[in-house]
Amino acid sequence: MKRSMLTASFLAYLLTAVPAQAGGNRPEPYEPIDAQAMIDACWDMTYDQRLGSTAATRDGIFDSIVCLEERILEQFAALFPATVLSRESAARKLEITRETYTDLYWHIYNENKGCRICPTQYYSSDLIAWSDVLERMLKDAVGQRNRYKL
Repeated sequence: MKRSMLTASFLAYLLTAVPAQAGGNRPEPYEPIDAQAMIDACWDMTYDQRLGSTAATRDGIFDSIVCLEERILEQFAALFPATVLSRESAARKLEITRETYTDLYWHIYNENKGCRICPTQYYSSDLIAWSDVLERMLKDAVGQRNRYKL
């Protein structure tokens, strides 16, 4: 019984295994990437910092954003040839988009007509909004890598 299960498992593996490449080297099986684990790691590293003052919280969120942007750039490097989207170009596009997006969100929460003295709780709303975009982008990039096993 045990031997037939092993034989069946081995046959199933042979039928689904990636064909050998020239030279007899077979690539390792593809390990799917876990985008949520990367996201969680970026937030976990600043947890204590984000428990502090408003300024410390904002700095911690920004540090997590830098981490998320770095993870995205890593995914882009695997997704695109440098001739399509270089790391430098992608980094610059993220920076420009961050500056524009967070500026608009800063205005929404901290400079609207109803905000005579806005509470400091909104001082990080722009960064939180941007982090939502980054998390989605990271999940989408990882999803494409997993789909095409890149």
